[in-house]
Amino acid sequence: MRNSFNGLSGFVWWIGQIPVGSNARSDPLVQGRCQVRIFGWHTLDKSALPDSDLPWAHPILPINNPTVNNPDKPKEGAWVLGFFMDGESGQFPIMLGVLPGITAPTDYITPNQNDTSNQG
Repeated sequence: MRNSFNGLSGFVWWIGQIPVGSNARSDPLVQGRCQVRIFGWHTLDKSALPDSDLPWAHPILPINNPTVNNPDKPKEGAWVLGFFMDGESGQFPIMLGVLPGITAPTDYITPNQNDTSNQG
């Protein structure tokens, strides 16, 4: 019997932001993915981790979505909520939805701008 899997243990929720002024919404595979800078997981220092190096987050779509190959995407600067499909490895992000009203049209905003504990 398996005692550990992503739904039982190791489930990691996250909140992140779609980068502004980059190609983070231009999914080369046209699957609706976006690159997301995940708060507390990715550094906010763009010289240490450029937007172009962020992982592609897959969207969760309704099963009756007629636009599976070209779904609507979150806007630049939008905060998105998701989880990592691979748990604590944090390499396969999944977007569940957008937090309405929370956007930063010019740059990143964080829950605590003075927080310097973000991982790189």
